[in-house]
Amino acid sequence: MEIVIQTIRIIDYENNAVYIRDTPETFSDYVRQLITYINGNTSIREYHTRSTNTEVISCILDIVKNQIDTDFVTSKIDFIANRLLLKEREAQNSVAHMNTNVQKGSLIQALMYDEEKDEHTYLLAKVEHTDFVDDEDFSFKSGFSKDMKKLWKSCIFKIDDINATDFSAKVYSNTVAKYWYDNFLELDQVVSDEVNTDKAFRAIDSTLNRSVKNIAPRDHTLIRNAMIAYFKSNDYIDYDTMIQNTLENYHPVELEQEKMDKVLEKIRELPDKHKFDKQFNTVSSVINARIKKVYDVCRGVQLRITDAIDDFDDTIKAYRDTDGNRYIKIKTDNDLTFKRFLNQ
Repeated sequence: MEIVIQTIRIIDYENNAVYIRDTPETFSDYVRQLITYINGNTSIREYHTRSTNTEVISCILDIVKNQIDTDFVTSKIDFIANRLLLKEREAQNSVAHMNTNVQKGSLIQALMYDEEKDEHTYLLAKVEHTDFVDDEDFSFKSGFSKDMKKLWKSCIFKIDDINATDFSAKVYSNTVAKYWYDNFLELDQVVSDEVNTDKAFRAIDSTLNRSVKNIAPRDHTLIRNAMIAYFKSNDYIDYDTMIQNTLENYHPVELEQEKMDKVLEKIRELPDKHKFDKQFNTVSSVINARIKKVYDVCRGVQLRITDAIDDFDDTIKAYRDTDGNRYIKIKTDNDLTFKRFLNQ
């Protein structure tokens, strides 16, 4: 794939400025590595353009059409960079009261051409940049890291028909930052947050029911509770991160580790199998409708769980007395309920 254009612009929303940085020939190696990394990144989400008249995609199409006109192309690249500056300033103003900051960094733009496919690709990537001291002349300089983990946000447009009325985009973001895809890029989700939330939770819940519930009921309860807690406590889901935090370090109580590994493998495959994104914003109403669970205790008594439970092991316990009778012990912080069942 030929790199036709490559640029760096530092977006400094604190000083309301965009700084131009030259790109040496060796920068092409970094751009190619970046493209490879992004294409291989499973934590991406599919979007499409709202219109070909929105600012970013219209600039990109103009760049593709007029790529040999250096001054014209530069003006469009600068327009995109200044649009990001504007949207980052707006985003920063909206989160300033929460003592948080929009990540400050550089915008890389690159136009590539695949001769075999007769297809253009346009990359926009937000990467970290920092100030450092040059160890040769001890001058202060700024730059960005070659570490791909410092890639914060990216978008790749495929331009295979310059006259199309709709274009697809693959977007990665390391945070919920709506300003990137909504305000800056003006893209719409192919699959909505509500559908993603519903599909993801249903798929995981069904897998646990089929593979764990009947052979290891205790593990089923604990894992399901952990998944509910994660969905309920995170507004933004990165699927791989969720699985890592909730399941990869889980030590089964009844389930054999080999079986647990197979369950984990099945759960990792669910996004591809059930066609939902690996990144989405959680819609809590969908989770609330799915988490209720009713357990039969004895004739006339049921235990109903309606939310994720903190310290599950200390809240609900089962035990057997010396006569072999089995009991469910539940910790309560409700004084009235406690008094109703207090045997004095």
